[in-house]
Amino acid sequence: MDKEHLLTTKLIIDGQFHDFQLYSGKFYLWTNKKELKIYNWNKWLTQLAYVDRPIYLEPQPTEQLHVSVDDLAPFLERTLSFSETIYDSALFNHTLYFSDYTGFYRLSLTKKDTERIRIWEQSVYSISLSTAGRMALSAGDAGLYEYLLSTQYYYEQLERQKVVRIFQLSSHFASHATWDHHNLIQYGKDPVHPAYFIQFNERKGQLHVLDCAPIDSLAKNNLHEQLQEYPLPLSLDKPSMQDGYLFSFEMDRTKIKKNALYRSKSIRLELKSAAANDQRMDFSSSLIVDASSPNFKVTLQNKKLLELPAQDVLKFRIYTRTRNYRNQLHILKEQSLELYIFSEIKR
Repeated sequence: MDKEHLLTTKLIIDGQFHDFQLYSGKFYLWTNKKELKIYNWNKWLTQLAYVDRPIYLEPQPTEQLHVSVDDLAPFLERTLSFSETIYDSALFNHTLYFSDYTGFYRLSLTKKDTERIRIWEQSVYSISLSTAGRMALSAGDAGLYEYLLSTQYYYEQLERQKVVRIFQLSSHFASHATWDHHNLIQYGKDPVHPAYFIQFNERKGQLHVLDCAPIDSLAKNNLHEQLQEYPLPLSLDKPSMQDGYLFSFEMDRTKIKKNALYRSKSIRLELKSAAANDQRMDFSSSLIVDASSPNFKVTLQNKKLLELPAQDVLKFRIYTRTRNYRNQLHILKEQSLELYIFSEIKR
C-alpha cells in the first residue's frame, strides 16, 4: 500500500460531545454525559455517497465533509437517557457497560425495555477493552481491575477476586489503562505518562499476573522521539495562494473507485505501545497510531499521514476488534468529533 492509493476521508461532526463508539453497524454518540444517541451507520455512509465534494490528489488523496447533529437526524434509531452523569462506557456483545458515581453497570441493547444491572458498587472512571475480549477497569484510588466478560478466561489467583468476576490487578492509583496484547499499561495521576506495566501469563484462557512493574523515568524518556516540524500537516482544507502549496493540490476530474461503505480488507490501524518498542507489530502494512509523543501521529511505513497537537485530542478510538471498522480513527476534540477513514482507491 502506498500513499497515492490511500484515500483519507475526514468527516467532521461539529459540536461538543462526551464520548462515541462505532459498533455492529451502529454509531453511538454521547451528546452529553447523560444522553446517548444511536444512529444507523450504514445508512448514513450510503447517503454520503450522494454528497458532492472534491477529492484532492496531492500531496495525498483526501476528502472532507462537515456535518451537524441535525444532519444525522434521519439516521437516528434510538435515544437513551440516564439519570446520573456517566463516567465512561464500552460496548461488547451488544451490551453497554458503563459507570457512574453509584457503580459499574451493564445494559442489554437487544431489547428496548431492559433495565440496567449493577455489577459492582465501585465507581469506575475508565473502561478499556482489548482485542482479545478482556476488560480493564480503572477505579482511581481503588486501583486497577479486570472484569471477566465471558467464561473464556479465568484466574487461578482467587485472592485477587473482589466480587464475582472482578479481579484486582494493581492497588496503585489508576486513571486509565491501555492494552498491549495480553498485558496492560497503567496510567496514574499523570494521564500522559504510563506508570506501571502489568505482565500476564495466558494459557488456554487461564490468566496469571506475573508482575506489576513501575515504568521508570528513563523508559519514559525513550518513549518520546525527537519531534521535527511536519511541513505540510494534513488539514484537508483547500489551500490559498498564500499557503505556497496551491499547485500541490488538484481537483479530481476522473472517476475514483472506492468502497461505498469505506470498508477495507487490508488497511488497519494499530496503536503503538507506550511501554516499549514492540517487535511484534507489523509497521510495514499497518497504519500506526502514536499517541505517546508530544504530537499525535498516524504513520504508514514511517511516513506521516496525520499529525496534530496531542493537547487537542480529548479522546480517540480505533477499532482493532472489528472487521469492518479497523481502518478508522475517531478523534474527539473540544468543539468537534473527527472521523478519519482510510481506504483504498483505484485511479
